[in-house]
Amino acid sequence: MNKIKDIIHDRSFPHVTAVIIILNILVFAIETIVGDSENIYTALKFGAYYHENITQGEWYRFFTCWFVHFGFEHIGSNMLALFAVGPYVERYFGKVKFIIIYLASGICGTIAVIIHEAAIHEYAVSAGASGCIFGLFGILLIFAISRDMRYEFPLPRVLVGMVLMFVPSFTETGIGVDAHIGGFVGGTIAGFIFYLLQCRKNYYRR
Repeated sequence: MNKIKDIIHDRSFPHVTAVIIILNILVFAIETIVGDSENIYTALKFGAYYHENITQGEWYRFFTCWFVHFGFEHIGSNMLALFAVGPYVERYFGKVKFIIIYLASGICGTIAVIIHEAAIHEYAVSAGASGCIFGLFGILLIFAISRDMRYEFPLPRVLVGMVLMFVPSFTETGIGVDAHIGGFVGGTIAGFIFYLLQCRKNYYRR
C-alpha cells in the first residue's frame, strides 16, 4: 500500500506529462491559426502520417503525427485522457521510464497503422496522440496486478474501463483502431518489463 499512498500524496509536478500536453496544444493552436485543423492538407503540413509521404523518405512523420490533431474534440479528448492518466504513470515509473513508455506506445501505434494499411491496401491520413495515450492506459493493467496499486485499481474496474475505452474505436468511423491497439500493446509491454525489473530489484534488496 505504500506505493499508492506515495503517489496519491505526491505533490510533485508531473513535468513530462505537462510538457507533452503543452506541445500538443501549441501545435494545434498553430494549426488552427495557419489553416483549418480539420483539413487533411493542413494536417499533412504539420507532420501527419500518410503512407505516400513515408515512402518518399519523410520518416519524421512516424513521430510528428503524434502531435497533430483534427479539430477541438480530437485534441480535447486526447489531452483530457492524458491529463487523467499521465501523472499516475509518471509518478509510479519516474520521468525517464514514462518517456520510454510513451515513445514505445506511439511507435507501436504507428507500426500497427503501417501493417494494417499494407494488409488491406487502403491508406489514409493519420494523426493524434491516442496511440501513445492508449499505451498509458495499458499501464492500468499493471497497476491492477501490482501488490501496492491493486487496491486503488481493482482488476474488474480496470477491465470494464478498458472495454469502455475501446468501444468508440470499433463503433465510430474515422477512428484509428489499429493505432489504439498497437499503442495499447506497446505501452503495456514496456510498462510490464519495467514492472518486472522493479520487482526483481526489490526482491534482491531483501
